[in-house]
Amino acid sequence: MSKILISGYYGFGNIGDEAILKTMIDALNQLEHPLSLTVLSNTPEETISHFKINAVNRSKIGPVVKAIRNCDVLISGGGSLLQESTGKLSIFYYLFIYFVAMAYKKKIIVFSQGIGPVYRNISKRLIAYVFNKVHSISVRDRQSKEELVAYGVKADKIIVTADPVMAFEQQTLKPEHFILSNYNHYDPNLKTIGFALKNNKSQDASKAFVEIIRKLKETPCNIVLVPFHFKEDQALIEEIVSELQEEVIAVKNRLSVDEMLNVIQSMDVLVGVRLHALIFAAVVNTPMVGISYDPKIDAFLESMEEHAICNIDSMDCLTLIKAIQERLVDNDKHKEKLYNRVGLYKSLLKDFNQQIDSVLE
Repeated sequence: MSKILISGYYGFGNIGDEAILKTMIDALNQLEHPLSLTVLSNTPEETISHFKINAVNRSKIGPVVKAIRNCDVLISGGGSLLQESTGKLSIFYYLFIYFVAMAYKKKIIVFSQGIGPVYRNISKRLIAYVFNKVHSISVRDRQSKEELVAYGVKADKIIVTADPVMAFEQQTLKPEHFILSNYNHYDPNLKTIGFALKNNKSQDASKAFVEIIRKLKETPCNIVLVPFHFKEDQALIEEIVSELQEEVIAVKNRLSVDEMLNVIQSMDVLVGVRLHALIFAAVVNTPMVGISYDPKIDAFLESMEEHAICNIDSMDCLTLIKAIQERLVDNDKHKEKLYNRVGLYKSLLKDFNQQIDSVLE
């Protein structure tokens, strides 16, 4: 039995990363090889409970090193692990994981990662050194491959695939099965516009969202606010709700991956700042309006033949409202485009699953 250790940003309450972990576990469990799976998690008890697999506290060096020593294969990913936009220490944590695995001569799979932004030359050189020695590399977009090649990683080692969450299969749901039907103020006869926001610590952004929602509510509709990174996003949702006099639906409990997919599938349009909110929308073919705060947003929107309407630091309320209204009018056209684009990337993920299988042989 092969022992697999999975390293990533798991156990932090970010539903996008939990969705990545779920799709990886599902894919690995479909392989013919008998496997034992362990995850490095910030909240190992929670991960064990949710996913029914082994988990180790990622912040305790001794147990982490022991887990690496005992594994056969380290899978690092997906998500944006190697980047410096959220601080300088995170990137060295993941590089430490790689170097320990290399010291113990473990097979290493870099799985469907988004790379960058990386600003320091020392970080770029270390990434290139490690990645040129690993067994397999896939990245979730063309821009990430270009970043790695610029750092000095051999281009022929890198496969461009897609975010693992794109592998989810859309479920056919009847309106009576929508979770939103359990919320006060939800009217199934009205259009539903969702907002998956990110707290960028800017009063200007929250004021802009309040202005947009007020304008949209001039025509009767359901407005739904959903948190993807629960602790971070809930504060922003509460701030917006406190400013609004209009009735909106604020999701105040942590949803599972399947529950969040259900909620987004019941929307007619999703306005998304969070990357995985946009990916969830694509998977269930819900037309999206993207707001950028990071190159990974622009890269994903480009893959869906979309573009960011504006940046979170320079909100354009009128343009955003116009984009939302356009997607409400041409809803079927946008749904069909998403269906076709997602189908393309699902096939890329299947191709890489075969490579994982070959590494495990």
